[in-house]
Amino acid sequence: MALNFQDLNDETRRFMTQEIQLDKENDTFYRSAFLTDQGKEIWPTLLEESIAHNDDWLENEIQRRGLLAQFYTRRRPKSQELMQARVPVTAAQTLAEGEFNRLFVRGLCARVIAEGGREVEAYRARYSEHPRAESEAIIGKKFLAADVLKDLRDNPGVDSVLGLPPGPNSGISVKKIQ
Repeated sequence: MALNFQDLNDETRRFMTQEIQLDKENDTFYRSAFLTDQGKEIWPTLLEESIAHNDDWLENEIQRRGLLAQFYTRRRPKSQELMQARVPVTAAQTLAEGEFNRLFVRGLCARVIAEGGREVEAYRARYSEHPRAESEAIIGKKFLAADVLKDLRDNPGVDSVLGLPPGPNSGISVKKIQ
């Protein structure tokens, strides 16, 4: 089920498109180890196409186009040794939701700044029956849009310094402060 993006509209989508252009210029797209080589190659285009839709659309396209690998390389727990692990069955949803949300947050923060605003507020964009404590703690907090934007631009596809959004499957996003 798609995240409930409160400020996802034509204006925010315009700023999301500008963020994609910035990633194209600097080749700073996150290409997940869960993606096939073809998936990694077309990821920038697919993410750009998703701006006209939502994270559900992106998830469906990842699956429909067969862009997920069967295995990926990861480190063994408590070791430096590498191993092959099966790509999780939830990979398409996790990747689509997380990367669309990051792009949305970047676009919204850029929009807030352009409109003369300073802050965004974290909120729950997806219902969770068993929410993590760290996710619950962030709801309602206000963040400087410029700091969040810089953080997400500087840390593609990895945990951000500010912890916003707070990791995969958190269901947390941001909204404009009214």
